[in-house]
Amino acid sequence: MIKPLIGRAGMKIRAGDGCEELGHAEMLSTPIFYCANPGDKIILKNKKYKFNIATYRPEIESKWIYKYDYAPDQSWTVYNNDLSGDSYRQDEYIFDDQLYFRICLRKINGEKFDGSENINEILEFNTNPIPKKPKEWIITEVKRITSKISGLSNKKNKKFIVLSDTHYNINGTWDDTYFAINQLCQQIKPDGIIHLGDITDGMVTGDATKHYAKIILNDLKNCGTPVHIVPGNHDSNYFRSNPEPFSYEQQKNIYFNDNDPRRYIDLPSLRMIFLDSYDYIEELRYGYSKECIKWLEEVLETTPDNKKVFIFSHLPPVARLQFWTKAIRGESEIKMLLKTHKEKLLGWINGHNHADRLDNDEGYPIISIANSKCEAFNEHKTEGFITPERRLNTVTQEAFDIMIINPENETVKFIRFGAGKDRVIKNRKAEWL
Repeated sequence: MIKPLIGRAGMKIRAGDGCEELGHAEMLSTPIFYCANPGDKIILKNKKYKFNIATYRPEIESKWIYKYDYAPDQSWTVYNNDLSGDSYRQDEYIFDDQLYFRICLRKINGEKFDGSENINEILEFNTNPIPKKPKEWIITEVKRITSKISGLSNKKNKKFIVLSDTHYNINGTWDDTYFAINQLCQQIKPDGIIHLGDITDGMVTGDATKHYAKIILNDLKNCGTPVHIVPGNHDSNYFRSNPEPFSYEQQKNIYFNDNDPRRYIDLPSLRMIFLDSYDYIEELRYGYSKECIKWLEEVLETTPDNKKVFIFSHLPPVARLQFWTKAIRGESEIKMLLKTHKEKLLGWINGHNHADRLDNDEGYPIISIANSKCEAFNEHKTEGFITPERRLNTVTQEAFDIMIINPENETVKFIRFGAGKDRVIKNRKAEWL
């Protein structure tokens, strides 16, 4: 099969480290990493060009999992140092091993690229994908969770799969996460999937982030159940002052089909509210805008008395429950608002912290959900957070929850798939099980 490529005029791949670099009008390169199998080919279709290949081994260094660090260009691979100015070619390139790769293009006459060039009219990537075998430890965990949830069956219960901080990386663990979620959806028939933000690292070009985010969003939609997203700070593509951040309108288009990320849905006896909590344009980027708080106030005031409320956000409502900033925009206002309506509030659920925590000190439960990305570092955590142990190719590689809500008796159970413990909300308090 022929797989289309995405090219970026003015970009090169550096020979020294295999990373992308903008500001080179004489080059066109692929910001995306592509996976090639033995026998796959790159074929030049237009002899006015020459091309070069940078390859990367599918190896994962432990530092990406156990230290606070982000892999360059969002790739958990190891560069083969096979790119140089002398390795441009016009004959076909045949892969001998399973590798990731990126391509650099130049014009034979040395002229600059103007952005109108279509890489798929210049090159052809001919590939034969190899089907992936299901992993037994995923199948076993799916069976365990399915059995556990069957014992909690109740027609009044609502079930949601809740995950956070996937931080998509090339050669990462998303394929396993998606397979597990898809299998669970077939078995337990949840009422929806909730992603609490930070779909990718947000530190590559805009086109690349859109491509990687689309992989996760499409996978979740393919599970056949409604998908609800709240935007995380990395989803603005502004991490480490990325020069290609997404505006609010762009984020609406990429993640929400041009709908507002600030919204709610009503179920019998339950209102689920989704908030945005980050704006890189503001001096205090983390937190809740005046518009957001005013909107939330209107939604809470118009919530019928027979409905309970759950709020989902990437950030917690108070700064003490996260490490990255000493203050949250709008904190005092949102605390007062939630205090006013705490009798309606079943709980607040957030990601962002890459660890689990239960907090009841605000008069309602606040539950932080650990990261779905296989990552376990103890740096940058405030007191009380628990970082579950994680290991590749075991059940602890994964971490997400099946949330089972019974609004009538105000009980919520969180059944953990993979690393971490189950939790429950009852009598307006969150507890470990």
